[in-house]
Amino acid sequence: MKRKKIDSFTLFVILLLSLMLTLLGMLLAGMKEEKRQFTVLLPLGDLTYDEDFLQKAKKIKGIKEIWPVIEVPVVIKIEDYTETTTFSGIDMNAFGKNPTQNELGKMPLLLLGNGSLQDMKDYNNHAISKKQQEKFLEMGENLNIFYSLDEKEKDTSKATDDLTTLSSNSARGPQTSYMPCKAAVVIEGNEIYLPISQAQDLCREIGEPSEISKVYLKINGKNNLENAKKILSGI
Repeated sequence: MKRKKIDSFTLFVILLLSLMLTLLGMLLAGMKEEKRQFTVLLPLGDLTYDEDFLQKAKKIKGIKEIWPVIEVPVVIKIEDYTETTTFSGIDMNAFGKNPTQNELGKMPLLLLGNGSLQDMKDYNNHAISKKQQEKFLEMGENLNIFYSLDEKEKDTSKATDDLTTLSSNSARGPQTSYMPCKAAVVIEGNEIYLPISQAQDLCREIGEPSEISKVYLKINGKNNLENAKKILSGI
């Protein structure tokens, strides 16, 4: 059988319909992005989190919630892996969670970002594998995780019985004192969050002011998100 040749007009119609369907798909995807709620952690830089800042920020189109964040520099340790990072103190209601702190005492209760362990390294300075990261994160509340504050600032003479002395490499360097913390749940992102009251306690422990260094925003629409980033950087 002979195949029928497609004439130029039919080919034009097919290509036109294909282009229209592609553009329609892009339009629908864009509309969906504008209805979606985004979350973002933004540094304040030289800005001060005060009533004036809040009044201006609340006028930005699409913003639904603004939560202050306090950062605490730490080193975390899991088995043979360590990582220099920060704990981000925030009101847990920002995540729809309000865990009680009474049962844990002063032990930091962590919300681990699913990418928060990607910079961990072992004693030989080898980067952690993706498989190992996933293994740790899957352990959830059963994960044995420890933290250490800045040793230059920290007064270890007041450490409690929970203090664990571990060495990053007993043959190569001094020992570091680590305290236990608890992984409550795994969330999206690269940050490690804990209740803001615990972040304030840690800041007092190292003699540093608990300054609000970032804000956690919930905002509707991708374009609104990009606009908010520009506006907040210049408030």
